[in-house]
Amino acid sequence: MQNKPVVIVLDKNENSRNIISSYLEDLDLIEGIQLFEDYSKGLEFVKQVKDNAIVILDITEVNSDEFIEEIRLHISKLIITSADYSTNTIVKALRMGAKEFLPKPVIKNELVRVIEAIAQIEYSEISSQSKIISVYSNKGGIGKTSIAINLAKELEKVTKCKVALVDLNLQLGDVSTFLNLNPTFDVSYVIKNFINKDEDIFIKAFERYKDSSLYILSDPTYIEQAESISPQDIIKLFEALKKVFSYIVIDMSSNIDENSLKILDLSDLVLFTTIVNIPAIRNAQRCLTLFKSRHYPKDKVKVIVNRYMDGDEIKIEDVENTLDEKIYWKIPNNYFTIMEAINRGVCVSEVNLNSNIGNSFRDLAIKISDDIIEKTVMQYRV
Repeated sequence: MQNKPVVIVLDKNENSRNIISSYLEDLDLIEGIQLFEDYSKGLEFVKQVKDNAIVILDITEVNSDEFIEEIRLHISKLIITSADYSTNTIVKALRMGAKEFLPKPVIKNELVRVIEAIAQIEYSEISSQSKIISVYSNKGGIGKTSIAINLAKELEKVTKCKVALVDLNLQLGDVSTFLNLNPTFDVSYVIKNFINKDEDIFIKAFERYKDSSLYILSDPTYIEQAESISPQDIIKLFEALKKVFSYIVIDMSSNIDENSLKILDLSDLVLFTTIVNIPAIRNAQRCLTLFKSRHYPKDKVKVIVNRYMDGDEIKIEDVENTLDEKIYWKIPNNYFTIMEAINRGVCVSEVNLNSNIGNSFRDLAIKISDDIIEKTVMQYRV
């Protein structure tokens, strides 16, 4: 285990600071406790110890957004407390990168549980906290690769977490091409040589996108390599990914084979992508029937309509009635922005940050991260 972390408490209420300190004073897993009423001084101390610290930040009396952003530049182990534990407050705190939210008054057992988990480097890396999001369509040419790429980038920006974008379109992957990357390693090589490595070695097998927290793993270079990958390899890969990344976005093939079914089964969220025309909708019907036969939870599969135009002859209501599913998200048709992004080898937000499609990808990432977070909110309710 690495050096014991120091716990830094930033709280304007003296009684609250002292209570938290008393709860933790005999905890052997931490190096010590530092209490700050002055948040500026607390931030300066955080900068000195950097990531070998656990920060408990009370936002009850603080305009928190900018301060949380600043704190998160220097540490990843952040616990937020507040006397306001409305759903909006909790979701906002977790979306901004807090590992945990604790309502005030803080309960000793809950605080100790969280501190112990973080100090033992278990909490931020446990598999249950990581989410696999697969972008899938059983019909080619729908635009799922563009969706996977831009969703992954926006999730990284919105959540400020490590995000993996994995190309599991094993024979015809395009992620590296779309982003103009020439990766050193591919998914086949990683499965054979990096699965059991420590995080700092494992992550080096990924291509980092422009110094961001988005890491890309490309499809196999040769078809023979793709054919050697089994469903058991997919399981091992996902287990390794979930130890390192908060969000894992999968770009899949359109095939329905053993590997695809394993990916879909293991995914926490499936973004089933279609467009508004009769052949695509008929294909969507067949695929949604398949999902139902595999008894997926009702909230696991979300239908995404790509290249949507308000003037389409077939209305969204018609699609919903035909599929017997609500449309989760509509991505507007913006051919020129998408093609410029592909031709330049960048994400849409780097072509036109305020385009309708750029806004759509950003808002989709926010909705997905909020929906995931809201599932955990009820545990904080009293």
